[in-house]
Amino acid sequence: MPDNPSTIAVGGGGISGLAAAWHLQERGAAVTLFEASDRTGGVIRSTRQNGFLVDEGPNTLVARTPAVADAIEALGIESERVPANDVADARYVVRDGRLVRVPTSPSGLLTTPLLSMGAKLRLLREPFVRPSREDDESLADFVRRRLGPEVLDYAVNPFVAGVYAGDPAHLSTRYAFPTLHALEREHGSLGRSLLHRVRHRADATPKPSRHPFSFHDGMQTFPDALARRIGDDAIRLRAPLVALRRDADGWRVTTQSDGATREERFDGVVFTAPLHRLPDIDFETDIDLAPLAEVVYPPLSVLALGFRRADVGHALDGFGVLVPEREALNLLGVLFSSTLFPGRAPAGHVLLTCFVGGTRHLDLATRPTDDLVRLALADLRSLLDVRGEPVFVHRVLWARAIPQYHVGYGRVVATLDALEARHPGLCFGGNVRRGISVGDALETGLDAAERVLDTA
Repeated sequence: MPDNPSTIAVGGGGISGLAAAWHLQERGAAVTLFEASDRTGGVIRSTRQNGFLVDEGPNTLVARTPAVADAIEALGIESERVPANDVADARYVVRDGRLVRVPTSPSGLLTTPLLSMGAKLRLLREPFVRPSREDDESLADFVRRRLGPEVLDYAVNPFVAGVYAGDPAHLSTRYAFPTLHALEREHGSLGRSLLHRVRHRADATPKPSRHPFSFHDGMQTFPDALARRIGDDAIRLRAPLVALRRDADGWRVTTQSDGATREERFDGVVFTAPLHRLPDIDFETDIDLAPLAEVVYPPLSVLALGFRRADVGHALDGFGVLVPEREALNLLGVLFSSTLFPGRAPAGHVLLTCFVGGTRHLDLATRPTDDLVRLALADLRSLLDVRGEPVFVHRVLWARAIPQYHVGYGRVVATLDALEARHPGLCFGGNVRRGISVGDALETGLDAAERVLDTA
């Protein structure tokens, strides 16, 4: 470590903050990570009860870029990785009250009962649809314009519910699904972009595997490994940030613990906590923070239900099932958790992880657990032929779950950029930066760590 290392405060102990703190230490900085709760890991939590292993937040990880795989190798947890069962490639969507397999190839679109013949014929028009002149279009408008309303209702709507717990009518194509936005801009149509990819596949650089995976003891293995590498001495729990001040000597960071406040000086600050925490912090700036306060975090309940295998008629041969809004059911979706990974349920049992709430059912997310179990069972009995009562119930409510990249999210991005430009040594990471996946959050933490060293 250098004789006079940079001192950096990291606000937030989720995967982004942990990644930032770890990378800063690797670069020789002296780091202190402040976390408001009594644990690190943010929404990544795994719990074992009665022989069931439940992931209360993200259930899988995909190494879409080298950063995830590189971190896992560097942390020494490669041997703990568990790939998803091969049947995870099969996914279901509800149509007319029954489960339909999602086609996995363009040819599968010709025979799938998920779409009507009219909707399939509508897809043939896609290459001839002109690109939109709008720079920030809702995903619903994008899909309706390019692919038709039925694809929106029975493919995109349930997918968005599963990823964002959100509504495609409000989500921004440019910011929530930047690849779609870029494909239309670059190739004029999604069909032409697919042809371009096929033609250049042989010359393409090999990409990391997109097959989902987890760990023997659940997703919490990843943040726990980061926390161990950072070390207890560098992590302060139950220490929320209450004030940030910049002066000639750097940053004065004030935290509160057990009713007492403590001020410390740092060369730079990496802020990875949820944006709804920022207004609670005494922070002087002439930048308008209103766009940050407008980011929506809908509530979401995760309801893990264990059943005797004999009491579930469906084969559970897939990743899970997503529910379109048009089907008017209570659930957003269900993961077949014990199918995905071994050790998620005792012998002779299965584990189903249900999701309730989001922007679709704001009122349902906060209902009492007994009510949620009753509502979930009503759906599971019709969809998966569940005949018995659950032998295991575990529920967690995320009062503010996934940030929604709504149309106009460019104002949020511009505000964060302006704050960083106006206040050197302050950098933002987290799932509000450029994606909500675990991998996205990890990368924003690594990126913020690099940038803070350049500006502090």
